[in-house]
Amino acid sequence: MLEDTIKKYLKRKIKHFDDSQDEKNDTINYFRRSRIHWLFMLNILNAYYEEEIITKSDLIHKIQVSHITILKYINESIKRQIIFEKKSQKDKRKVGLIPSPALIKSFENFFYDETRSLKNLFDERMED
Repeated sequence: MLEDTIKKYLKRKIKHFDDSQDEKNDTINYFRRSRIHWLFMLNILNAYYEEEIITKSDLIHKIQVSHITILKYINESIKRQIIFEKKSQKDKRKVGLIPSPALIKSFENFFYDETRSLKNLFDERMED
């Protein structure tokens, strides 16, 4: 039944978010604080995987929130060494933001777990 699949999904999601409070051992958890944090992370990772440079200014324009708020999140993540600043080789005035290796690994683990979980739910649903 669809309801059983939905119930399983919701239980897994609740457990997943209950387990996601530990920011020290899993850097992705820092970004689960709010929608803005999550969008910030997704934009940083998207630029990384697309091999593009994303700057503070780019994020300010992409995420509809006050400049002060996004700059606060950016600076906090830099202090936590989750995000790094890197000067562009082409344009020395541009400073790009790149994810730390720990964030990349954390996101890839998250992605794998999410897709695996959805596949399992789909497979269970097909068995019903």
